[in-house]
Amino acid sequence: MTGISPSPKVIVVAAVVAGITPASDTAEAGGFAVREQSASGLGAAFAGVAAGYDLSSIFWNPASVSVAQGLEAEAGASLVLPDTEISGTASLEPAPALQPFLPASVPLSFLDSNGGDFAGPAFIPALYAGAPLRGGLSVGFGFNGPFGVTTEPENDNWAGKFEGRTSRLKTYNFNPVASYWVTPTLVVGAGAQIEFADVALKSAYPGIGGLAGPNPNAVINGDGFGFGYTLGLLWRPSNGTSVGAGFRSSVEHTLDGETLVAGVEALGRAKVSADLEMPAIATLSIRQRVGSRITILGTMEWTDWSDLQQVVVKSHTNNPALGAASGAVLTALPFHWHDGWFFSGGGEFEVNDRTTLRAGAAWEESPIRNAVERLTRVPDTDRTWLSVGATYRLGPMTSVDLAYAHVFFEDGAIDRTTEIPGLGEIHLVAEAEQDLDIVAVSLKMKFGPPSRP
Repeated sequence: MTGISPSPKVIVVAAVVAGITPASDTAEAGGFAVREQSASGLGAAFAGVAAGYDLSSIFWNPASVSVAQGLEAEAGASLVLPDTEISGTASLEPAPALQPFLPASVPLSFLDSNGGDFAGPAFIPALYAGAPLRGGLSVGFGFNGPFGVTTEPENDNWAGKFEGRTSRLKTYNFNPVASYWVTPTLVVGAGAQIEFADVALKSAYPGIGGLAGPNPNAVINGDGFGFGYTLGLLWRPSNGTSVGAGFRSSVEHTLDGETLVAGVEALGRAKVSADLEMPAIATLSIRQRVGSRITILGTMEWTDWSDLQQVVVKSHTNNPALGAASGAVLTALPFHWHDGWFFSGGGEFEVNDRTTLRAGAAWEESPIRNAVERLTRVPDTDRTWLSVGATYRLGPMTSVDLAYAHVFFEDGAIDRTTEIPGLGEIHLVAEAEQDLDIVAVSLKMKFGPPSRP
């Protein structure tokens, strides 16, 4: 085996890295995870993704960087086209001081029942690179956004406006990895996660306009870095079999930011912070050749959403107008989610030396199991994936992946209560209906002849 010496081709990869800034805009896996990290993976409903098919497998299994035979890179992107609608009704359950004068539940019929479309198109890029070194060692990286969500109702005056209007979570994750051939059939890998998260939450502020008025947005925003690791192994007991297992650790962020009422500077601002933990993910995949042209694929994945019980937002400055007191809890966002599971199966067919076709199906269990846990910000439910895709080799150094998937969501009931200081609690009963289409493309590039057979 020979090493890779510095060359102008490295500059090409660096230029690609500099030109792509991945940020997840919408959650298409369970909770607010983003699964669209690989065009080839999407084409088979992510069956076999941790078993080392190409460099994008690095996201699930750092040992997959060993697939690079020379200096290689992969740049891809997914276009997500969601159709999400939430409609419902709200009622006021008066505070104790108002109970002698009001019924136990006051319908807020002046609020619109239909929130309209809650999510727009999202663009999700990803970038990978890798190369072998001497002595069975390979190095590389992944650069993507593993978590994200953006929701915003078309109708600002809908029944759930006090529960939530705009929600935005974006993550930027740099994942340097290395792998080592322990034996001729077994590779182990490890990597680091350096992740930046940016969060903004908006809801209607009842202090201006009351319950019925065109309320401005109460805003909580914050950002911060978090760190974690990845581990994996890749076992190839025969030429036709590849088994991969990968683990992405949880990443805890301390988000520093502020709270304010948009457009009302007279109310001032308050410094806030919150701890947000992104869940750990474990993936097991297999690729099994069953003929000269056919490969069967499978994946099972677990996500540790049960660690996400609530997110507590604390104030660090005093601002009575915003309900902020230094050192006190400003608000707590309840989740109480459960661990999520994902199962997929698929296959590939090599039409000829240039073209490979693939397809797959998957079922994903949401971490949200009942209406009380389901947020208008994340109206997640169980879902079924159906996918098709293809790889076309433009030449010995370049290939293109194309994929399409449709995701069928179960309808989800929402039953949430939001406290309005001095007035009582607003009870929202709603229903979420959603489905989505995903189109993905990636370009794989090799820079020079293989340095490893």
